[in-house]
Amino acid sequence: MIKSIDLSIQNNKISLNLIEHFSHLARINESLNRGVLDHYRRLGLTYVDVPAIVGITGACENIDTLFKIGNRLGLPLFFTQTGQLALEQSLQSFKGCCTIIYSGRDEEEEDERHLRQFRLTEEEADCSFAGMTRENYDEDKMYEMLLSHIQLAVQSIIKQVLQDYGEVLRKVYHRDISRLKHAASNDFLRISYEDAITLLNNNKYKKVRFGDDLKAEHEALIVKLLNKKGTELPVFIMKYPKEIKFFNMKVSTTDKRVCLSSDLIFPYSGEGTGAAVREHDFEKLKKRLLTSTMYDLHLKRGGKYEDFQWYLDIVKSKISAPHAGYGLGNERVLQYIFAESDIRNVSLFSLLSRQTGDWDKKRYGQAAILTSSQKHILLAIGRLEDKKFLLPHVKKLFKQKNFVLYATKHSHEFFNKNGVLTSLVHKISEVGKAPNIGDLISRHVFDLIINIPTGGRVKEGLPTEARGRRREFTDGKLIRKAAVDLGISLITDPEVAAMTLDNLSRFHTPGVE
Repeated sequence: MIKSIDLSIQNNKISLNLIEHFSHLARINESLNRGVLDHYRRLGLTYVDVPAIVGITGACENIDTLFKIGNRLGLPLFFTQTGQLALEQSLQSFKGCCTIIYSGRDEEEEDERHLRQFRLTEEEADCSFAGMTRENYDEDKMYEMLLSHIQLAVQSIIKQVLQDYGEVLRKVYHRDISRLKHAASNDFLRISYEDAITLLNNNKYKKVRFGDDLKAEHEALIVKLLNKKGTELPVFIMKYPKEIKFFNMKVSTTDKRVCLSSDLIFPYSGEGTGAAVREHDFEKLKKRLLTSTMYDLHLKRGGKYEDFQWYLDIVKSKISAPHAGYGLGNERVLQYIFAESDIRNVSLFSLLSRQTGDWDKKRYGQAAILTSSQKHILLAIGRLEDKKFLLPHVKKLFKQKNFVLYATKHSHEFFNKNGVLTSLVHKISEVGKAPNIGDLISRHVFDLIINIPTGGRVKEGLPTEARGRRREFTDGKLIRKAAVDLGISLITDPEVAAMTLDNLSRFHTPGVE
């Protein structure tokens, strides 16, 4: 059992009893929550609980680190990384709302800057908080309101923690709380992204260019250079290039290169807040979505325009007023308050897991033993008689909830008509249509491919029907070649397919060995 913990507070090493540190941290974290929620209540925001399990559009901050949620329906569900869009939905009912969520990223390793589980405090507020309506909307006033709301939220946290546990920070952790008091009562520092690039070019980082995403070491240097000696003020880096930010961040009308966004960078912990004014013009929003790199990636991974339809419909309806919002990482704020160099040491989740060993790599592979993982099967069956022959066997497998079935157009229509739910996938030759079998195979989505060819070769110059068979043959050949190349199990014979489906049904039925 781990009995002590080594900390680095304001770059000074101290060692504490782990249980004692956990006790102080839990209480200071409680004070953080109370401080910000009391502030939101005084501001007039409504607290809204948002879903923890959502679809891809509601989950996404970083698609490559999403925790996938298994479910009996085979739906694409994920553990949310942000409650932003849910709060924007809630603005249909309220002028301003807030929440505190559990967020997670499927990181291979936790390190001094990255956690797998953390808390996120979020706010969305409309233009009425800046004394405006849609008719007299001013984006500069909206942007100023956004930065003001972030600063006030952070300062309310610092003040509450100092009031409740300032002496603990000073005596136990030897934290210079005068610097926190200064931050709680003075405006945070500001610099535009463009000026930040110039500052970096003049100080060590000459190759950083406009359009680059700033790294942690860049942000740390900016904070250091802008703060006077003896101060530790957070820094707003403002108005990032639109290409590197989310599609719904409003593009500045005075500088089309940038959007009305801002990251708040803390001493010791780095980026703690991502924020932006949201685009409320439907046509501009739609164009930004369709031309974004994020959307292109979404399509390549099997997504559709319809996935965003609900959000675009809200904006088009004008049921909610123009608004802005942000997400504040609670552990990043705690790291700043403690002046601790390692975020894991101020994370209750991380400290608890040290004792449980939930993330210990010695448990590698046990997920398949302890949970029922779903298998993904592609059905690409050419002839109608083969579809009819395999139907009862596919139905039997469909009743087992740990299988997800995919099918090409005609197979999809046939099986769905006969009570078997399948997910439609497009043939390799249907370039530009998603989800495409070629992309899914390359990503190893399928555990088994059942591809029953229509028959022999078809010569050139034959009628349309024959050419259709040739196209099917060509697609089938591409599927089979890709399966073999990537080592995916492949069945091309109807009788073998029937036996395999029956075996899978029997061996995956609960209680049957």
